[in-house]
Amino acid sequence: MNMIPRSFRRSQFREERFKTYVRPIIDAVIRKRGSCRILDLGGDADYWQFDLPPSGIDIWLLNIEAKEQSPDPRFHVVQGDARDVREFSDLSFDFVHSNSLIEHVGQWADMKSVAAEIRRLAPNYYVQTPNFWFPLDPHSNALIMHWLPQPLQRRMVSSKARGFYAKAASLDQAMRIVEGTSMLDRAQLAELFPDAEILTENVLFLPKSLIAIRTET
Repeated sequence: MNMIPRSFRRSQFREERFKTYVRPIIDAVIRKRGSCRILDLGGDADYWQFDLPPSGIDIWLLNIEAKEQSPDPRFHVVQGDARDVREFSDLSFDFVHSNSLIEHVGQWADMKSVAAEIRRLAPNYYVQTPNFWFPLDPHSNALIMHWLPQPLQRRMVSSKARGFYAKAASLDQAMRIVEGTSMLDRAQLAELFPDAEILTENVLFLPKSLIAIRTET
């Protein structure tokens, strides 16, 4: 049984976050500057099929693996590592956007590097990540899997496909799956983004996701 109501599945959450947090930032930047240059770390063009302003937007999509260019001229696909985006100088963008990325970049030192790059590259940013204390693991769709000791997690991903994870074909693959995600709690996100407002997205009175937002004052 899925503990999240049908009306609040992943796409609905993203759409609601976009309307509530992302679009207002973009609109404010366009009002102030006439255009909005956005860096989306780990994103793709499909994510942005929301109600965007009709003009004035350029979106750079940065991923560690090479992606095909989008036919939409608003999107610019670049290959790069969010831990070190040295190809872009300080404040190269108006807005940095990151959706469910920071928990996948490595361990704490890697997360600190990503956070520093986000804060360096734009005066406005939005960072969303699943909350460690929500009982449903959003990657495997398994209850409390992310709370279990690593050996048990390894057995679970080796037994069958779960959520986004294909069934691990070897111990090495199982370890890469298990170590590929390190979910954060509120205190950790606040430490990474000390100049941000930290918001909590709740489902059934439980804290599902965390969001760090900084906007120009």
